[in-house]
Amino acid sequence: MRHALRPGGFSRRTSIVAGAAVLTAVAAIPTALAAQAPPSAAKAAATAATAAASATIGVSAAGTGTSLANSDVGLSYEASFLALPSFGQGNQFQYLKNLGASVIRIGGNQVDKSFWTSSNEPQPSWADATITPADLTNLATLASAGGWKVVLGVNMKQYDPARAADEAAHAEAALGASLQDIEIGNEPDLYPQYSGNSGRYVTDFHAYVQAIRAAVPGVPIEGSDAATSPTGALQTAFVNDQASMGTPQISELTSHHYPLSNCGNPNPRPSIAGLLSSGTHSKETSAADSAVSVAKRLSLPAVIDEGNSVVCSGVQGVSDVYASALWAVDEELNFAQEGAAGYYMHGTVTQCYGTSSFPYYTPLCAATAADAAAGNLSAQPEYYGLAAVHAVGTGSFLQVTNPASATVRAYAVRHADNSVTVVLDNVADPASNGATSVQLNLPQTYASASRFDLSASSLTTQSGITLGGQSVQSDGTLPAPTTTSYTVGSPTFSASVPAGDVAMITFSGASGAAPTTFVGSLSGKCLSVTGGSTAPGTTSDIYTCNGSASEHWLANGNGTITGASSGLCLEVQNSATADRSIVGVNTCNGAANQQWTVNSASGSAGTIVGTQSGKCLSVLGASTANYAEAEIYTCNGSISENWTEQP
Repeated sequence: MRHALRPGGFSRRTSIVAGAAVLTAVAAIPTALAAQAPPSAAKAAATAATAAASATIGVSAAGTGTSLANSDVGLSYEASFLALPSFGQGNQFQYLKNLGASVIRIGGNQVDKSFWTSSNEPQPSWADATITPADLTNLATLASAGGWKVVLGVNMKQYDPARAADEAAHAEAALGASLQDIEIGNEPDLYPQYSGNSGRYVTDFHAYVQAIRAAVPGVPIEGSDAATSPTGALQTAFVNDQASMGTPQISELTSHHYPLSNCGNPNPRPSIAGLLSSGTHSKETSAADSAVSVAKRLSLPAVIDEGNSVVCSGVQGVSDVYASALWAVDEELNFAQEGAAGYYMHGTVTQCYGTSSFPYYTPLCAATAADAAAGNLSAQPEYYGLAAVHAVGTGSFLQVTNPASATVRAYAVRHADNSVTVVLDNVADPASNGATSVQLNLPQTYASASRFDLSASSLTTQSGITLGGQSVQSDGTLPAPTTTSYTVGSPTFSASVPAGDVAMITFSGASGAAPTTFVGSLSGKCLSVTGGSTAPGTTSDIYTCNGSASEHWLANGNGTITGASSGLCLEVQNSATADRSIVGVNTCNGAANQQWTVNSASGSAGTIVGTQSGKCLSVLGASTANYAEAEIYTCNGSISENWTEQP
């Protein structure tokens, strides 16, 4: 973690979205780039009426310690859907294939209203649906065709461990390697029998595990699938119990998350503005952090195996429009970046909007009753958001400094081939906002870039949505996005991102200087920027090396040393040449006080000499304390003038 605020200084941050910082002017936007994702007529009108915003966003060489995997983008369905003759039929497998190899979770409220039987027993009065071995065979066919794993929920509310074990045994036989986990119950923290009685839940969970494992030895089980906060009473009791064992009974800790609620009569009602707000984004970050933190107690992954925009059926005009696609991109990437191992969007396979349970939020649904009967689904706006996240590709998240996060959510992922994809999700309403001109300060120089966008005419549209200029076809296929290529040749890149647009820019062919740290031989600490600031004019100092963005530098062939995240040049302030003149960072301008000769190397100590002054980069008073400011001083061979480059 970065150090706390010092008197009169800045707070250093390692959070992915940095706090307020100065927005700087950006370089001119290349005409080709500005035209790469042309706004619709509505966007063009807004652009003409509204001055374009600008932002500088820094991408660090330092990682967050988290990654984006195919399995992060999953789907969740009601258990009763298994009993539909059309489940798994038609084009449903193709929608899974579009999203890569991930996870489909079968559960929801209907898991406790669905009756399992392997012997043709009559359906009891409490049940809405009966699930049989034939339904599991259909599920297995869908999973195999789509290349997905399955999490299968079993009924816990109607207490019957033996029946659940029988279902698990048939699931293992039908699904084989496609069975990822058995989920015991759904939102047990809302069951009346466990209200104020978490101990009974823990006892009942043990009984289910014992019965299921007796029938299917070694089958993975997940829990607790809580509806409320991961730190709620039932979840806490459950985690405490699991932590008391040598090895937890579960393979992952699951919970649900919906950022907004339409339950009861909320005032105000959920809105597009609320869904895309900074406040909602921050709450989602906190929810992800909480889930991950609790799961770490068990050394297990945290999975949000059910979620969507608005709990209690969603809201028409919010959950079913293009705004939900922008939200889905941010939600999925935010949870993955914070360390969650999956966020599964809950939805339906029945007829769209107003004719079935959960009518307004869903990635997929059938356009007509005939389509529903045939199992042919249509992509809804939210599905495009999930497809966009999959198109980013797998890899490790990099730290991002983003003072414009209120409107442009930014993420960066480094892939196995060392290319980097930057996602710029502009959640501003194009009806009243123009494009944002973004300068990206990259972790090093790249040879080329390619870009495609998720776009639509307005936040409220349900049609005309494209990903890289492509739309989902009637057979469920989604053609590969059309990309536009650019020559980069610089550690900075400028992009215009229209309001209501997601730009995905992949940088390839890393060249030139690689990011490095400069470690003082006397202190063993890293050359940094005071407060981790990206503001021009900030002083430089030393601080305990911790991998943060402000400690990474590029020693460029033109004699400058630039911040790998900020893009600012290391300089002697005020072009001074006297001993003890302070060193800081500023906008690069080609002046002599920003020129340095680096005599150090990777693993080998050496000096860094200012070209204008001929003096050595040192530390004020040869101090070894955190926050000690960098200075220049007449080179004299002292150890405080020596620096070692380390990746």
